[in-house]
Amino acid sequence: MTKLNNNKKSPKTVLVLTPFFRPMVGGAETYANELCEYLRSHDYYVYVLTYQPVNNTGLKGEKLEKLENMQIRRYQWIGYDLFHKLQDFPVLRILYITSYLFLRSFLWMLKNHKKIDLIDAQGFNAALIARILKIFFKKRAICSVMSLYSFIQGSTLARWVKWTLSGLDMVIVEKGKSKKELMDIGISEDKFMVFNQWVDQERFKPIDKETAKKELGWQNKFIVLYVGRAIPEKGARILLDAAQNVNKNINFAFITDIGAVTEDIIKASREKSNIIFIGEIENKELHKYYQASDIFCLPSQYEEGVARVVAEAVSCGIPLIASNKGSIPYVLDENVSIIIEPTVENFSKKIEYLYNNPEILNKMAEKCRPYAFENFSKKNVTIIVDGYKKLVE
Repeated sequence: MTKLNNNKKSPKTVLVLTPFFRPMVGGAETYANELCEYLRSHDYYVYVLTYQPVNNTGLKGEKLEKLENMQIRRYQWIGYDLFHKLQDFPVLRILYITSYLFLRSFLWMLKNHKKIDLIDAQGFNAALIARILKIFFKKRAICSVMSLYSFIQGSTLARWVKWTLSGLDMVIVEKGKSKKELMDIGISEDKFMVFNQWVDQERFKPIDKETAKKELGWQNKFIVLYVGRAIPEKGARILLDAAQNVNKNINFAFITDIGAVTEDIIKASREKSNIIFIGEIENKELHKYYQASDIFCLPSQYEEGVARVVAEAVSCGIPLIASNKGSIPYVLDENVSIIIEPTVENFSKKIEYLYNNPEILNKMAEKCRPYAFENFSKKNVTIIVDGYKKLVE
């Protein structure tokens, strides 16, 4: 880790607000963690206020975790995976995920506001908290938007988001549809900074395929990999159905949390020899599964942002078959991916096509690593930190 400069200059301090943080597993959690790790090794002191995991995994982190240049406070809150269960009730969902974190953040700021140079909110729910803290404590505040919302013009949610983000100093959005979506509800263009995802390409990298497969017990298996939440919108059921349509020598491996689709995957893995249920894997181990796989599938059924798994898979040299929804087509091209309408028939055909044409699959795999260097390297995080500097230095 890069040490702080040995001079009298004090590190800048950032308060990161996020309902979701490690040990929870997911793209947003990994993004927030990687950002914090970068900041604390580059002349920033980071305070993180978050929840203990609110899903059904049973994971739990330290209540107060102290690291070099970083402190993480995790507050216990109602779980039962309510965040996903309230998906069709956006106002209730916002109140559920923000209310207690706001209370704890406000009390924390009463005591510690003089320490803070910048508030960084991860996602809209945290941005609502940051907006109020900015008013009370006169601090610079920014938000990272990692999702697409498909706003209805004039709706309560759209007005709420406009009020929240318009009052912040900067809105950091992923490459793709996010900026346009927010501008359409009235957020000024000069608020935005656009970035692309990044991964540690020293860890997420290709290795000898047979060696990787042997480590996981996948010798002589052709593996189609799914990494994502076990909610219907992520499309895992598309792959469960596709597994019944294709050559039975094609194996489907599922890395996922506990959710609405989990029981379906577990049941299928018990009944079908080509279904492999893995469950949750910590991000520090995830690269091994990409390296041992042959195709990565992203069958998202909804308009989502740039899934972090895209960058991880491509960096490991794995071609993708991906949904044409949301921002995914903005960060992939035909050299490393096949972009399709996410139906069972389409995924079945394209998976079997690549299985039956290894020369095409291998050519795509060879192009993945250069594509990853160009699009998903750590240079992308410096864009965010440059935005910090404009506000606090």
